[in-house]
Amino acid sequence: MMKPITDSPYVVWDAKGYEKEKEQLLTVSVSKIYGEGEIIYLQGQTSKEFFFVHEGRVKVSILREDGSEKILSIQEQNTFFGEYAAFDRQPHFATATALDRSKIGRIPIEGAVSAMKANPNVSLMIINRIARKFRSLGFQVEGLAFFDAERRIARMLVSLAAEVGKPDTDGTTIRRGITHEALANLTGLSRVRVTTILNNFERGSIITKKRGSVTITDFVKLRSLIDEIPS
Repeated sequence: MMKPITDSPYVVWDAKGYEKEKEQLLTVSVSKIYGEGEIIYLQGQTSKEFFFVHEGRVKVSILREDGSEKILSIQEQNTFFGEYAAFDRQPHFATATALDRSKIGRIPIEGAVSAMKANPNVSLMIINRIARKFRSLGFQVEGLAFFDAERRIARMLVSLAAEVGKPDTDGTTIRRGITHEALANLTGLSRVRVTTILNNFERGSIITKKRGSVTITDFVKLRSLIDEIPS
């Protein structure tokens, strides 16, 4: 039996049972509006706060001097991000950018610690969120280290479908601006290689493509590509 795939970069709120703790933590936050493409924090910056997406979406990615990028996560509405630098007092290892006009809560670490002391379940909620993202990063590293290009794309599509896909009459459609460039940044491949693989998947009746979206039409065949043992 194939293990569950949990390496989707899309971070959604799935910490059921922690709604009260989330609201308690947000009472110490201050909200700010960021425009599309606006930087929330840069890698290398230190921080005494972390963040919450009230509205919009945020991309967290590592940028290189040559302009290349590796996307680590896409923070959907109702999720926390930027916790690492706030808690360990080390510089951010990635950059956070608003993908849409976004309302972001800024949570000072002092206020968060007070909330954690007042209600230990707030600590459990934060640990739960950090552990989820750490697990996702671990699976991403596994894919980069051990999977060939075709398996990386197949696994990423299945993961994206599980997190943000919508079932319809044709299959499951991923509509989160899934461009070839975005998939390249998510999987560590070139845009040309991604385009070639997606075209092969489409010719094999595994997916159909439209501008900014991908529909998985044959999940069984797509999953079989992930399970294949390279020769």
